[in-house]
Amino acid sequence: MRFAPYKKINKIIEEQTFEPTLSWGLRMGIAAMVPLIWGISTNNLAAASWITLTAECICWVELKGSFGQRFRVLTGGILLALIFTLLGTITANNLLFSILVMLGVGFLSGLFKNLGDRGSGLAICVYVLFIMSNALPADSVADLKERLILTTIGGFWNMVVGLAATLIIPAQEPYRRTIALIWKANAGLVKSISRGWDGKSLRSNIRKIYEEEKAVRQAIDSSLHFYEAMAHQVSRQDNEEYQLAQLRKATSLVAAHTVAISDELESVRVNEVPPELRLRLFAFLRALEDTLERMAVYVILVKPEEELLLSSRMAKLGKSILLLKEYPLTANNHVSTGVKRVIQLAERILRLIDASVNRLERFQNELPIYRSYSLLKTLFVLHPKHLLRNLKLLFDLNTFTFRYAFRIAIGATIALGIYKWFRIDHGFWLPFTVMIVAQPYFGATFRKALDRVIGTVAGGLVGGVLIQLPAHLYLKELMLFACFICMVYFIRKQYALAAFFITVSLVLLFDVEETINPTLILIRALSTIGGACIAILIGFALLPSWDRKWLPIHISSAVACNYQYFLRTFFSDTHHSWTRNKRSAESKNSNAFDSFTRYMQEPAIGRKVYIPFYQLITHNVRITRELNNINLEEDNKETEAANPLPAADLQKIYDCLAWFNRNIEALKTLNPGEGTAVQLAEHLKPAVSAMTLSQHLYLDKLLIELKSMHQDLSDLKGNNDHGLISS
Repeated sequence: MRFAPYKKINKIIEEQTFEPTLSWGLRMGIAAMVPLIWGISTNNLAAASWITLTAECICWVELKGSFGQRFRVLTGGILLALIFTLLGTITANNLLFSILVMLGVGFLSGLFKNLGDRGSGLAICVYVLFIMSNALPADSVADLKERLILTTIGGFWNMVVGLAATLIIPAQEPYRRTIALIWKANAGLVKSISRGWDGKSLRSNIRKIYEEEKAVRQAIDSSLHFYEAMAHQVSRQDNEEYQLAQLRKATSLVAAHTVAISDELESVRVNEVPPELRLRLFAFLRALEDTLERMAVYVILVKPEEELLLSSRMAKLGKSILLLKEYPLTANNHVSTGVKRVIQLAERILRLIDASVNRLERFQNELPIYRSYSLLKTLFVLHPKHLLRNLKLLFDLNTFTFRYAFRIAIGATIALGIYKWFRIDHGFWLPFTVMIVAQPYFGATFRKALDRVIGTVAGGLVGGVLIQLPAHLYLKELMLFACFICMVYFIRKQYALAAFFITVSLVLLFDVEETINPTLILIRALSTIGGACIAILIGFALLPSWDRKWLPIHISSAVACNYQYFLRTFFSDTHHSWTRNKRSAESKNSNAFDSFTRYMQEPAIGRKVYIPFYQLITHNVRITRELNNINLEEDNKETEAANPLPAADLQKIYDCLAWFNRNIEALKTLNPGEGTAVQLAEHLKPAVSAMTLSQHLYLDKLLIELKSMHQDLSDLKGNNDHGLISS
């Protein structure tokens, strides 16, 4: 027990290696506290408050990606801060203009929030500075100029703090960090697969393994979001970028091989495996998990001592694979077949890891960013093409994005109108809460509203107690600094705790300014509750995105994407990267799975249909896996000779095509808007050579899944005919 605190601290340090939220919180604390301390020492708290507010708002943007991406984000934050501080101030004394501009601000913020983590941070710059400027009108043009100057100072101060930490890190570390997160997710997937093979714990179910697989997919998508160029798109002349793109591809292939191992073990019952073989399998899986975790750390740090630790893990993994190979597999049954296949996949994973380590050796003496960027390269990061690209991405509207942005705009406008019409003291917390709580889906909005209310009420009570303590002023500042760090640390881990620390920090901040009173704490709590109620109401009543409508569309899109993946695998005679098709299919499957999860949580009248939807998603996921495995085997064929495809294999491929066509036609009952055109066998000619034994097995499994999917679609059609599926 005495080692528990040490283990907890060690775990936090390890987490910071991959997701440095503490350094982000430290950046937030420095950016907010330094102007505040200056204001206290010089008796300029009003000016310091605007500098602190601007710096804190922009600081909510997590700095990820390359130096150029970070610099552009910080510059964009300054521009947004100036524009919306100006808009909020000049409309402050006019209710009609305030409401009209709030409608546009809310819509734009909704678009930003829909762009992911960095977009959410920029949304805070937009709506917080507009609402605060609108709540505190300037008395004259001179006051307006002073406010804009203070906002500019706050923005540039935050840039100084942000870039100070960025410039000293190795130039390619941000790219490597995104790849390390994929390795870490791979380790989590193996850990889930290994459960139950020790003979003590229960085996992970299909859902749990798929959730870990989805975490790998999300890590890959996140890396591609920041570094879009894939392995086949990067020239060898761009040496470092080429090596990292190849490393990311190898990491993705490790994930594909790991999922293939999971598929092989899924069909094997633990009690059918001899105890000695079972323990050897468990030892292999644990060794693989340890190796992947160590690899994740090495990808970020790239230090010789880390390479030494990784080498020992790889040696242990090699020995565990050798022990598996030495086990006498005499019986010709599905257990022996599965274990032989696991050994083959394990050896490939070890080769991929070894090749990845070799690629990383060139990064051991990498220069920091400030020595890697010339003046010309630094200026180029603000090239207008980046602005145009980001604007195009921001206004790439679809039905779903428009609904969410419009919903959040209406809710924030109603909240602002209520607060200004009734002149509620500090009532700006109403639109604040609406903007923060409103989420794309009703279930997520309700959960965030609950967390927000609990955190706010608890934080108000604790903050009220803290300001009554006979503490020295500097102790309060230290507590305020700690709150800045904690609210960032918990913002994605546990939102209720983040809201708690945000509220405590605001209570302490008001107390430092000597404007605190119990009424403000009560108003803050009531405004939060009111804003949360408005967010829930608009999520339920105003253009809601119910998954009982979207789930069939997501499933239809996922099946159609697998259909295209199948056609490109067997009938495309042009060169294509199958990993792109893999990524697209897995992303569609993930959308369908997430939609099903939300569908189960939605309020409904009457009975819901669960099982056919779940089974349909499961079969579709397995179809993607079988196509992945077939392509993996194609990449690993030992012979270059293209032997002709036997007639029996040709017939089996055409059988799969026929069942795919039936399923595409059946989808139109589930989703009348499905417009995928079926491809007839007489118009297609297979572009594959003779298949390996493993590919035969995967093709057989693919055919079974397609037939099962057709039965699921028939069941859903029956439920639809009886009115159990609402549109």
